[in-house]
Amino acid sequence: MKLRAALAVFALAGVSTAHAQETLIQHLGLDKLQIVSLGGSVGRILPSQVEPTMVYGISADYGEIAPNWRVNFSASYWSSRYRDVVVNAFLDTLSKSVSDPNGGAQIVPSRISLYDVTIGADLRFVPNYSGELKPFFGLGLAAHVINAEGKLIQGTFVERSLDDIAGGLYVVTGVSFRLIRHLGLEGNVRGDLLSGFRSTQARVGGTYYFGRVRGTKPPAVSPP
Repeated sequence: MKLRAALAVFALAGVSTAHAQETLIQHLGLDKLQIVSLGGSVGRILPSQVEPTMVYGISADYGEIAPNWRVNFSASYWSSRYRDVVVNAFLDTLSKSVSDPNGGAQIVPSRISLYDVTIGADLRFVPNYSGELKPFFGLGLAAHVINAEGKLIQGTFVERSLDDIAGGLYVVTGVSFRLIRHLGLEGNVRGDLLSGFRSTQARVGGTYYFGRVRGTKPPAVSPP
C-alpha cells in the first residue's frame, strides 16, 4: 500500500509539473512559434581593433509571440586580423619588458588573425500595416565563439585569453520588402556589444517565406 501511495504521489507530481510547464509555455506564447521564413545575407562588419571584413549570415523568423512582436534566430561568421597599429602597440609593450643588455634581442612581428562564429536570438517589433515595406527593430542575446591565431601569440596566455566563448547583447534595425509571394529582400544594420569587444555591421540578403509575409494577414477569400 505504501508503495502504491508513493507511486501515486510521484505520478501526481509529474502531471502537476507538466501542466505547469505547459501553462508557462502557453502564457509566453511559445506554443505558437513555427518557422515562417528563412534568409541568407552578406555584408560588411567593423569590429573594434580589427580590420573591417565581410560577414555572412543566415536567419530564421519563427513568427509572432505577441501582436507586432516576432522571434528571430540567426547565425553568422566572419574572419579578419588585428589592425597593424594594435599589433605594434602590443610589440612596444613587449619590448619594454625585455631585459637585453647587448641589444641583440628581437621580437618578430606577425599577423594575429581573429575568427568569430555568432549564434543569436532576438525579439523584433514589426509594425502591422498593409504596405509591403516592413521596417523592424530588435533587441537580442548572442553567443560568440572567438578564436585567435598568430605566431606572435601562439601557445601563450594571450592566445588563450583571446580564444573565448562569450555572451553579448545586440540591437538590430532594418527593413524587409516582398518581391513576389514567397521571395523578398531584407537589409539591416546591427550593433554587437560584449565584454571588451564591439562591432557594427550592415547586411543585405534574400528571404524565402514559407507562409504569409511578416506583419501581414492572410488574404481574404471571397465566397463563390
